[in-house]
Amino acid sequence: MNENNMNQMLRATPLKQNYIVNLLLMWCKVSILFILLMIIAGACVENLIFIQLHPDGQTYMRFHSQGDSTDIWNDDFQHPFTGRNWSTRTSQKIRNGDSIWVRNTKGLIRDSIFVYTPESPSGLSYKLKRWTIRGRFSSNHHFEMTFDGRQIKSDYPLLYQAILSEKMDSLHWLPEALTVIIDKSLMDLISEPVTIKNQQWNQRLVNHFRNTFARIQSLADLKQMQNNRINYIINTLKPFQVDTSFSETLAETMTIHEEYLQTSLDLDDDSFEIKVLMPGQVVSTNSSSLNQDTLVWSFGLDSLLNGKFILQAESVIYDTENTEKIIILGVFILLIFFSLLLIRQFE
Repeated sequence: MNENNMNQMLRATPLKQNYIVNLLLMWCKVSILFILLMIIAGACVENLIFIQLHPDGQTYMRFHSQGDSTDIWNDDFQHPFTGRNWSTRTSQKIRNGDSIWVRNTKGLIRDSIFVYTPESPSGLSYKLKRWTIRGRFSSNHHFEMTFDGRQIKSDYPLLYQAILSEKMDSLHWLPEALTVIIDKSLMDLISEPVTIKNQQWNQRLVNHFRNTFARIQSLADLKQMQNNRINYIINTLKPFQVDTSFSETLAETMTIHEEYLQTSLDLDDDSFEIKVLMPGQVVSTNSSSLNQDTLVWSFGLDSLLNGKFILQAESVIYDTENTEKIIILGVFILLIFFSLLLIRQFE
């Protein structure tokens, strides 16, 4: 890695930028993997999702994503699988001299529940659910779409504050992020049953790494750590006399959490607009706006930083046939009633 690339990694700048997580490479496949997040300028990708709920229980979905090739093909937000009832088309166009990639996917869902789990475990997953409550005179149609939150607020509070304030100073949040990833990885390695001894051992390691990372005072310190990463990792592990198999296993486990965090930060380049067309008349919703008879939700990474992000709507379709029957029956009963009254008067 040359010096220019190193300087790019170590500089954290505000405003709309890509945040890419970079683990320090394993030393001969036996060292602990160490993360250093970097931020580089990048383009934005627009994700438009159109959903139409049919009264017969079927749901039509159309996905439209537009951006550069990196944004379209990365793993942060993926289109549903192609196959039966689904089709995907990708095209390229030139706009103001820039290459723009467009991906369209559409399909028909016949089940009341659609759960999408991306091929990449770090990608954004979501679930669509619809159900109908039928009465004598109307049917109420319910829509719910749930996006799994990225847990940044609960797991990385300093990074959460940095994202919201757009002050991505890595010296402020990077030590915490490194410590959390090590903590998560060690928890994954605890064998069942979990013992107090195992928990205490893990806590010792976490505290040691936390104290080590807290000594980082400047970008120069980060650069020095990167340039001497092998010695840094070896020296950090010396007091614990761990064997190579432990280091290798921990490194592999850390990769999972590093990729998840990297994908979460990549979502900062994504904007989402979801349009839903409900059957009948909308009676309740938490949508951002209403365009004629179409519900619209607009959001970005800020809505996905913590727990689940849920879109909800309810509409009603009145059964005119049953209503007409009841009206006719009511009129008929009234006619009989008044006829009896007239007969009694003439008697």
